[in-house]
Amino acid sequence: MLRRARRLASLPAGERSLALQALATLSAVRLLLWMLPFRQVRAVVDRWASAQAVQRDSVFARAVRRAVDRAARSIPGSDCLPQALTAELMLRRAGLPARVSIGVASDGQLLSAHAWVESAGLLVTGDSADLDQFRTLVVYGSDTRATEQT
Repeated sequence: MLRRARRLASLPAGERSLALQALATLSAVRLLLWMLPFRQVRAVVDRWASAQAVQRDSVFARAVRRAVDRAARSIPGSDCLPQALTAELMLRRAGLPARVSIGVASDGQLLSAHAWVESAGLLVTGDSADLDQFRTLVVYGSDTRATEQT
């Protein structure tokens, strides 16, 4: 724990700020996912995600990816869905569009689900070597409600 705190303190101010923001946001998202049905969590995300800054670029999206990854290593149970919602919140608050996709894959016996976020031409979270094995079921965009995929 002390080693993580030292690493955080050694980051440049901008990255440290994003890492702390990701840590707080991911903690809140994990708690919401534990307490509420997903539909209500989506409504909270949409309320919290109003843009507070002008649109940024893929450099900022990469910084969000690093910050969410750092935060996820510190918070147990921070799998793909809470990471995706956290990245979406951070990106949308910064004025960048974010597309959250939720998909499923079957290996014959087991059904697995995965969530990922794309923004500014970049896969921000859900980086998976096998991403194309997942069939997209639902997509949430920064300016739209969920749209079913067929």
